Amino acid sequence: MNRYHTIFISLFLIAATLACSINVDTGLTPAPQSPIQPSVAAPPTQPPNIPSTQPPNNPTVQPLATSHQPPTTSDFKPCSGYNAINPDGKPQTGYGPWASRLMTALSNDGITFTRSNKILSDQADVPDIITMPNGEVRVYYIIMCPEEVRNKIVVAVSKDNGATWVYKKIKLNGVERVLQPSQVDPTVEFTTDNKIRLYFTSGPGNTGAGKPESPRSYSAISTDGYNFTLEDGVRFTVEGKEVLDPNVLLIGSTWHFFSGGIPGSNYHATSTDGLNFKRTDDLSSGNFLMANGLKVDGGYRYYGFVQKAGITTYITALFSTDGVTWKPETWKFEVDTKSNFESVEVKDVSVTRLSNGQYLMVYATIIPGYPTPQPQKPPQPGTPRP
Repeated sequence: MNRYHTIFISLFLIAATLACSINVDTGLTPAPQSPIQPSVAAPPTQPPNIPSTQPPNNPTVQPLATSHQPPTTSDFKPCSGYNAINPDGKPQTGYGPWASRLMTALSNDGITFTRSNKILSDQADVPDIITMPNGEVRVYYIIMCPEEVRNKIVVAVSKDNGATWVYKKIKLNGVERVLQPSQVDPTVEFTTDNKIRLYFTSGPGNTGAGKPESPRSYSAISTDGYNFTLEDGVRFTVEGKEVLDPNVLLIGSTWHFFSGGIPGSNYHATSTDGLNFKRTDDLSSGNFLMANGLKVDGGYRYYGFVQKAGITTYITALFSTDGVTWKPETWKFEVDTKSNFESVEVKDVSVTRLSNGQYLMVYATIIPGYPTPQPQKPPQPGTPRP
């Protein structure tokens, strides 16, 4: 997954590859900007109270309240359109989150999706979507505009299955002086004791080493999905290597962690508690980059995208009946080049099953009209490097 700004200079980490490592059937065959505002929700009514089946087992962090009122007002308003100029006044390089837009699509089977043609957020990327016990839908993602939430994790909340959204800030408590200023690449999962765990990318704070250390994966815990507390330790790291875009799926009683950082392949680790992960074999499947796993009828589906030189990036999935052997599916969700809403590619996909049984997809695309990045020329022989 191409990520174009780095966490260590307060620019957003974009991952070039997502991670996994399990047995895979490698038969996968790759096959002017308009300022449109995102939909904003009207004040919602009280959703049905769906009781949790998960018992609490942590006396310091109480389980999710299933009868809470969804928010009715936004903390901020997402900007409309792209930003082609970076903070130092120079042109942006590459298709980073400043050029990216989040869109939605619906499906009855989790495979055939129909576009809603509704913008969730501009200058946004790396979404992760969940359905709450009361039917409320949340999308956690990184946003670059407005300035008050620049390069931060935020959450969009919907009480009407994605028709309209309310935009809220989140709080990550305990990260000050422990981690670097930016925490990005969010993934959220319900724990077995009915809390919300946020996995994200960051790096250690000031270590005195002279330069920032490589990014790695951390986690934070919450009872409401808005106020998180940093958990001790690192969830996953590879010495001297970047670990980007974590995504996690509970398969049976084992938590599977997948992450990017190795071009064309995916890191993979497993854990019994969702905190202490042990690396296993990396997964490679036709340049498939894993983004979001979901338990479905008959097994597990891992959504992701195929990204390699010479083809247009598209969304597809792997399927497994046992969580061990994964087989590429043959369907594709490709960029609609005739659309006024998207261009260049579709990627960074996340899917949830709604309370009505449908599937809601959130995906990233490039905002139409964004200037095509110019490839950088390599220095001529004898030319000093900057």
